[in-house]
Amino acid sequence: MRAMPLLLLAVYASSYLDRQIFSLLLEPIRLDLNFTDLEVGLVSGLAFSIVYAVGLIPAGYLAARSNRRNLVALSALLWGAMTVACGLATSFWQLVSARAAMALSEAGAVPGSHSLLSDGAVEQNRLKAFGRFMTGPSIGGVLAVFIGGVIGQAYGWRSAMIVAGVLGSVPGLLLFLAREPSRAYWSEAKEAETASPPEPSRFRDVARTILGNPAAWLVTVAEATNQIVVAGAVVWYPAFLMRVHGFSPTQTAALITVASLLAISGTLLSSRFIQRLSSRRQAWLAWGPAVLIAVTKPFAAVFLLSDQPAVFLAAFLVPAAFFLSTYAPTISLIHGAVSPGQRPLASALLLSLATVTGMGVGPALVGWASSIVGNGDGASLRFSLVGLQAVGLVACMLYWLAGRRLDSDRSETGLTQAATASSPNSRR
Repeated sequence: MRAMPLLLLAVYASSYLDRQIFSLLLEPIRLDLNFTDLEVGLVSGLAFSIVYAVGLIPAGYLAARSNRRNLVALSALLWGAMTVACGLATSFWQLVSARAAMALSEAGAVPGSHSLLSDGAVEQNRLKAFGRFMTGPSIGGVLAVFIGGVIGQAYGWRSAMIVAGVLGSVPGLLLFLAREPSRAYWSEAKEAETASPPEPSRFRDVARTILGNPAAWLVTVAEATNQIVVAGAVVWYPAFLMRVHGFSPTQTAALITVASLLAISGTLLSSRFIQRLSSRRQAWLAWGPAVLIAVTKPFAAVFLLSDQPAVFLAAFLVPAAFFLSTYAPTISLIHGAVSPGQRPLASALLLSLATVTGMGVGPALVGWASSIVGNGDGASLRFSLVGLQAVGLVACMLYWLAGRRLDSDRSETGLTQAATASSPNSRR
């Protein structure tokens, strides 16, 4: 079991290698296949997000009922093959089909990975476990930068996609060497013939549990809203640097590498810091993400609006360091609000909503706004990305309201316990 978190991290990183290399190569793909900005937004966002969101629900059921290790490993092999297929595509519809198949395979790994991590960590360390796990996108981003920037510039975007797909399959193969752990909430009485695991919860039961917990559904909506900004930025920032500031693919790759390395440190540090605060006051599981979003917005505005290299480069590093830091406390809070058997479907619900609103809306919204405002030039893309940042303020407000609700629930619980302790019956 000790190797399981590291292998899950490697698998998660490989999924983002295959996902983010597409964003890094977006401009060469657009020019080679003669796509409009709207088509780029659709193939990079909507084609992926809809299938990913739909696939998460059955994946949650499978993770709750079957061997999670096999499910995650097979999913990794499939998305590696689909990344290779993206590199072989010659038309819009071929690329859309390959991206959709990649999304379906990636959806198969997430609920099982979250369930394995959450079951293997005590409640006090759950946020740290997910914090380490959430460095996967940054690690995958560094690999995507190297493969997309170096191989892409030397041999073309198709070769880079094929190499990424082959390398992305390796962690899936290694995961087959790990042992599927027993579920802590299932009966361990192997000698009793009647002992059997309880029936896992249905999706509507999980949804009802989350909707019945105001803090849980508020952070769910908050994270989904925040992902609109994150997905739009991840997809369009490389193109923004090339169009507005004249960056080459190699220069763009170098900047994203630095940002990804910072994001690893930022995610780990913020998770540890929020874990300490939330151990004393649970509301910080929601207030932490709210503060992180609020602090990074001014820096994002400077990055998008400034034309001074030293200024916009320095400003870019701050939001880049914390752009993944909201996920770990959000998942930790939601997993704490549901039973262990409900965790795979709870993760599926969160990520399904976040993907539809994030990847489905974010990249397409930026592409649409850029096409409407101008002809897809640097000025129109800058305008659309600046407007996108306002959506993050809505997420910030929702997180803050969730923290207030957690604080209110804690106060009510404390008053109830105090009243019970002081009642005459309690002293008898």
